[in-house]
This record gives sequence, structure tokens and C-alpha cells, in this order.
Amino acid sequence: YSFLKQRKMIALIIAALVAFARTALTSGATCSVAEYSKVDCGYYGIKQDGCEAKGCCWASSSNNGVPWCFFGSDVVSTSCFGFSDSIRVPFNESEVTTMRNYFMDNINIQGKGGIVAAPDYDTPGGSYYYHWMRDGALTMRCLQETNPDSFSAIENTVKTYAQWVLKVQNEADPNGIDVRTEPKFMLPNGEVFSSAWCRPQNDGPGLRATSLMMAAESLIANGETSYVKEYLWTGDSNKYNGGAIKYDLDYVISNYATNTCDLWEEIRDADFFWNRVTMKKAMILGAAFASKMGDETSASNYRNAMQKINSTLYSTHYNGAFYQECASRTRDSAVIVGFNDGYDKLDGLMSPTSVEVAKTVSSYNTLFCNEYSINTADTANGIPGVLYGRYGGDTYAGGNPWVLSTAALGSLLYRAAAHVVADGGLLSEEARAEWKLALNSPSDLPTDASALATLFIANGDGVMLRLRSHVEKDGFHLAEQIDRSTGLQKSAENL
Repeated sequence: YSFLKQRKMIALIIAALVAFARTALTSGATCSVAEYSKVDCGYYGIKQDGCEAKGCCWASSSNNGVPWCFFGSDVVSTSCFGFSDSIRVPFNESEVTTMRNYFMDNINIQGKGGIVAAPDYDTPGGSYYYHWMRDGALTMRCLQETNPDSFSAIENTVKTYAQWVLKVQNEADPNGIDVRTEPKFMLPNGEVFSSAWCRPQNDGPGLRATSLMMAAESLIANGETSYVKEYLWTGDSNKYNGGAIKYDLDYVISNYATNTCDLWEEIRDADFFWNRVTMKKAMILGAAFASKMGDETSASNYRNAMQKINSTLYSTHYNGAFYQECASRTRDSAVIVGFNDGYDKLDGLMSPTSVEVAKTVSSYNTLFCNEYSINTADTANGIPGVLYGRYGGDTYAGGNPWVLSTAALGSLLYRAAAHVVADGGLLSEEARAEWKLALNSPSDLPTDASALATLFIANGDGVMLRLRSHVEKDGFHLAEQIDRSTGLQKSAENL
């Protein structure tokens, strides 16, 4: 278990060929391809005449992330995922410590609890020197999940963050929305960012509550129930609105289906996979925590909300080929991050070894193999794994692989290994066949649980080794993106 925990820790902190094979379109090629099955055949900025000159299909689409220039249905394509059949440690202990220290530098700015997205004032998207609500919440969750020491080592940092949350939850909102859904805040003092931005962001309250519930459980275990009752779950709506945790959870009950912004703050929808799956997770944890605090009314409310979210999560987002983020942007790595952050073993939906998750990984592998020439080059050079970006057709900063998205895939594969070990379970024949495709394995996956877990670890390592090959030269500083052609890090530094 410690072995697997180390691997998942690496992936979370970094949160971590054969050319894309194709046959030429023939004169009899069909361009009747389902939206979600279209594979990009062009390049950024290609026009219809250039697309068709390559022998590709052209059709405009109103759906974000769907390529207009794509391969016909008779084109056979294979993944460039670099299969790995043996465990290889991606980062040694010293390198992990180095990366963790960079990570810690962005936390608790000036001792006031805020978390900076990146200490970079000059990125393609402007300054990143802000506390993003969702990023901060995920950072605090990561801090706790990857903490190599006792909780006391991070207790002060966690408490300072809790006080930051209480402060910003109670600010007057200058933008005419519920302050709990504000995207970002000024540093170091936490004033609400008042300029134009994609808002509201309804996933923030659930993400914050999840991180704070983890902290509350540790505090209670350390005999600090009084702190939890004073600030996080007060039992009195007139005192901190019932507490930082309860106030955020109560938002989710009535607002999980509201129009909101996606994980990348670019498009709006009322039903993003990422938002729904992380809110469901918050409701599952919230019901259990409310019961622990003696509040069965709230526990019942959270269970009911979870069931409502869950009732459409599968049918709306799984299309038979992969889980999609939303109707207007299908293949989006927010889904991969959601698999990690939204899964709950008590619920069991989207198990990391499931057929549906395997199909999603397989489809996304094909997408990003074709999207980025660096993936083709890396695999040709014998580097295992694959680099993931945000979504097909991304143009931000040129549209590149992201460190976060890639590390999320590595984490997912480590979680698959842990799932096999914990359950002692084997995959169904269908799941083994789908994972064989997803991992680009030259042979059938093993039927022995230990060998199967080892294979998932090996390929999690493979993804992280590919990531390593692009960050090592920068002293393990982790930027936002990796150039799609050169493999050099770019955009926000020390994200």
C-alpha cells in the first residue's frame, strides 16, 4: 500500500512510437462520422481546401472540441500510448521532495491562508497571482492526501486555510452573485476579484467542503472536536452560517443544476460532468459527516441531493464510447480529473478499472496522440505513456499538453492498481479487453490480481516517466503546459 501511495502522491502533486497509424482516405471514404467519434486530421488554423487536399473530411460543428477536419470512418487508427510492462520509479525521493517544496511555496501566502495559482504575472492568460476558489480547494485536498508526515505537520496550514474560507464566505459580493461561487480572490487579503470573468462557478463550494471535511476528520481524530464545532460545523446558522463546511454543502443542495462555467473557465452549461461528479462526492461525504455531527436532517438532505445528481450522471454523460464533459464539449480531460476527485467506493460508479473508464481512456489516448506531434515523437523514442491536454482543438497558448491533465491520467492508473489490490478482484473479460486497448498492450492482460495490479502501476509509471522527460531539464519546476511540438514547458510557471 505504501508503494502505491507513493505513486499516487507523485501523480497528485504534479496535480501527473509508432506514428499515429492511419490509412489514406480513398475515393470511397465515408465522412459520415458521429460527432464524438471524429478524430482530428488537420492542424490549428487549417481551412477546408487544405483539409480536403490531405484527403480528410470537412464538416463544421457547433460543438466545442469537435474537429472540423477529421478522418473518415474507413480510416483505421491506433493509439500511440507507450505501453510499459515493468515498474520503473518515475521520481526518486529527493526529486519528490523538490517538487513538493515548490508546491508548498504556493500555499498560505503571507500566512493569511490564500493559495496562489502560480507566482507568474505574465502568462498568455494574464496574471495567475490570484487565489482561485476551486484550485485552492483541490490544493488543500492534495496537501492532505499526500502528506508524508502526521497531520500535526500541516495542521496550522489547514487551519489558516479554514479561516481564509470563513472570511471569503462572508464578504459582500461586488458582482451580484452568491460569493460562494466567485472564481477567484485577491492575494494576500482575499478581496473578491471584481473584473470580468467566467462566473458563477458552482463546483467551488463542494470542492471546498470536501477538503475541509478531510481536515475536520483529522482534527477530530486529534482530539480537536472543539475547533470543528467552533468554525467548521457550528450547529447554529447565526454562527458562521452553520460553519464553513455546512454553508458550502447547503449551497450544493439547491444549486447543483444551475448554469455555470467549465473547469477551464471558457464555456457555460448546466450539466458538466466535472461539476456534477465532484458535487456528488461532496454530498456523499457530507451525509456521513453531518450524521457524525448529530445533524440527521442535513444528512438526509445531502443524501437526497446525491441521489438526484446520480440519477442522470451516467445516462447523460456516458455515450457508449466514453464519458463526456458535456454535449458541447465531449472529450475533455476534466473527465479524467473527475474520475479521480469524484469517485467514491461506497457509490462505486466509475470504478477506475471499469469498462466505461477503460473506453474513455482509450478514446482520449487516440485523441491526444493525434493532437500533439510530441506524443508521436516520444513514443518513437521509446518513452512510455502519453501526454494529455485539455480537449481536442484547444487554442489557448497554442493548444498543448498540460502537466495537470497528464498527471491525472497517471493517478487514474495508480488508482486502478490500488482498486485491484484492495478488492482482490479481477476484471471482467470485457474490461480486460478494453484495458488491453487502452494501454496498447501487445498481449492479453493477466488474470492474476497481483500481476494485473503491477501492470497498472507500470503504466502509471510510464505516464509519469513521459512527464518526467519534459520537466527534468527545468529542475522539476512544473509549468502549466508542454509545447505540443518541441516538448518544452511553457505558459504559467510553477503552477
